[in-house]
Amino acid sequence: MSVIDLFSGVGGLGLGFKLAGFKIDVAVELNPKRSLVYKRNVKPNIMISGDVRRVDFTQFRNVDGVIAGSPCQPYSNATPRGKKYANHPYFGLDFEVVRVVKQVKPRFVVIEEVPAWKPNDIVDELRKLNYDVYARIYTMSNHGVPMKRRRWIVVAVERGLANDFTIPMVKPHGPWEVLSNLPEEPCGSNPCMWNGKVIYDHVNVSVNSKLKDVIPLIPPGYSLITAHRAGLIDASKYVKDINKKHSYWLYRIHPNEPLPTVPNPRRSMLLHPFFNRIVTVRELARLFTFPDWFSFKPLNVDEMYSAITDSVPPLFAMHVATAIKKLITLP
Repeated sequence: MSVIDLFSGVGGLGLGFKLAGFKIDVAVELNPKRSLVYKRNVKPNIMISGDVRRVDFTQFRNVDGVIAGSPCQPYSNATPRGKKYANHPYFGLDFEVVRVVKQVKPRFVVIEEVPAWKPNDIVDELRKLNYDVYARIYTMSNHGVPMKRRRWIVVAVERGLANDFTIPMVKPHGPWEVLSNLPEEPCGSNPCMWNGKVIYDHVNVSVNSKLKDVIPLIPPGYSLITAHRAGLIDASKYVKDINKKHSYWLYRIHPNEPLPTVPNPRRSMLLHPFFNRIVTVRELARLFTFPDWFSFKPLNVDEMYSAITDSVPPLFAMHVATAIKKLITLP
């Protein structure tokens, strides 16, 4: 079965569907560098680097599904209040999915969005198009991903099957198990060789000297702020205006517990569970369940962190895709 992947990013959602046996017929991504990452790794039949709003999809009426991770910035809690909803330039892009569905008439539709998004209007529009629709917020640590990321998943299908949609529960590996078998220090080149293997994107950024002094004091499962509040560290010795820092800034991953949702791991400086440094791009990619062969070049290091954070973890996407496949192939 074939799909169109809208707002594809570097490919978390599309890769998950491909790993489940779907063919990615068309992918559309506005950012040209992310488009190149997607094209090299996911290998769609057609890669469109451009604005979804300017694409006529009637030429792709032979596809089975439309999948989309529409931009979350208009709804995200990380977006400043004055720039949210109609004040954001990406507001309304979720309704492009409805336009594409009208043009393509697929057998199924999958939409992923942040918990603050309200799916009601989209659900109503899809029902008007004679789909049965199922919508629920999922916590991904219940489905094999080593983080407590929560997302809306909206599934629209033909033939009245939506109520039977279920994603199997899978216990995730602990973060340390996920992060092991990588060099202790970031590589000086990308890619690098280690123990006879090519390692992609095992790179990170340095932190200033003041923070280097406090990082070893932060215990696993705490950020600098929560350790300060618990009386474990006097953070005021290291940081001015400590109360202005968010609670996951300099969070050290617990080795055995799913990672909480850390906003922008690069800016938050997400810490390795044992080593006194921020996680590398490859380590963040592993936490998001990207396979080690997936290379994020030609993005720069900051762009790599951001692209991973914006992605649907491929393992979760694969579980969604497998559930879709079972649903629409029922006799």
